[in-house]
Amino acid sequence: MKTITFVSRLLGFDNIKELRPYPAKNYQPSLYKNTPTDHEKDRILIPQLRTVKLCPSFHDVFSDGFILPAPCDIYLSVNEDGYNWRTSNHNIAIEMHDNDQMVKYLPETAGIKQVFKLLYPYEVIVPKGYSIRQIPMAYDFNKNWTVGYGQFDADRLPEVAIQIFYTSDQEEILIKAGTPLCYYVPFKREKFKIDIGSFKKYENWIAETQHRAFTSFKMAYRRWV
Repeated sequence: MKTITFVSRLLGFDNIKELRPYPAKNYQPSLYKNTPTDHEKDRILIPQLRTVKLCPSFHDVFSDGFILPAPCDIYLSVNEDGYNWRTSNHNIAIEMHDNDQMVKYLPETAGIKQVFKLLYPYEVIVPKGYSIRQIPMAYDFNKNWTVGYGQFDADRLPEVAIQIFYTSDQEEILIKAGTPLCYYVPFKREKFKIDIGSFKKYENWIAETQHRAFTSFKMAYRRWV
């Protein structure tokens, strides 16, 4: 098993357990956590209509990588006069991405009014040949802000800088300490070539996987595939 290491440049900051990066599997968004496995609760033995709670894709998405929480309270403001920011911890700073760098070239439907770059108080150390994919919180449905999707070669540059997209209709927002900001998913840099193969070569295995996926009413993907 590979190890990803987060090291804080702020003395004593890593002692605050609630603000440490943590495995994504330890957090479930309300959509997933509050959804029942079956919409008919009186049917106990078998599901009448399986919800997303039993979809392996959702389980995998919410378990992949690590979550970076807000390291302190973050105040952001955008209005016709400009922008402003403050952090409750003066050791944690924000830099600005001028709108001429990206926002002015986006369609209005993007809804992004300003990009704030949070200089995160942790560096990330990964094995040689590995990069980090920065992914916004899945199914978060947050109208006020989101984090930009991106990736970087963390084995060459361990700095963590999180781009917060301001999308709110309000002139000011507050991101509270501990709020999940984004996923950091490490991956090995590999090159792939594409090939269009013969279905005949794989049809027996493909058929088997379909049978396995429906071997049981619940969690067949985990038990049989």
